[in-house]
Amino acid sequence: MKPTRRPPDEPELDRLLASRFKETSPAFEARWRDLQRELREAPPPATRWGGWRVLPWLGVTAGLAATWALLLHRPAAPAVGEGIPPGLAELFEWDESLAAAVPLLDAENRNALLNLPVESNHGGTQP
Repeated sequence: MKPTRRPPDEPELDRLLASRFKETSPAFEARWRDLQRELREAPPPATRWGGWRVLPWLGVTAGLAATWALLLHRPAAPAVGEGIPPGLAELFEWDESLAAAVPLLDAENRNALLNLPVESNHGGTQP
């Protein structure tokens, strides 16, 4: 059976908290000071992820940014007089007029617009 441990009393706690070093030898303290001095004077250790390893990631990032820019690029519609059918020319005109509404495609904007109250300004009857 284990003997019950009594909690330390106040004078013992004060003595433990007041002691700066917890029973260390002078030789240990001298070795510790020498080690601290060596650590301060030593150059920082080289990391596994040196500067040369960052370059491929910069290339990958640049490639992804270029791909993203190309995917979001909206090509300009051809001029109407270049021999395209009138229906296609009308679609290009619609696309150009609706281009300003692209931010409304965002889900947050769409939800905000769906929750707006509706007012009818038609000539019909009001309920």
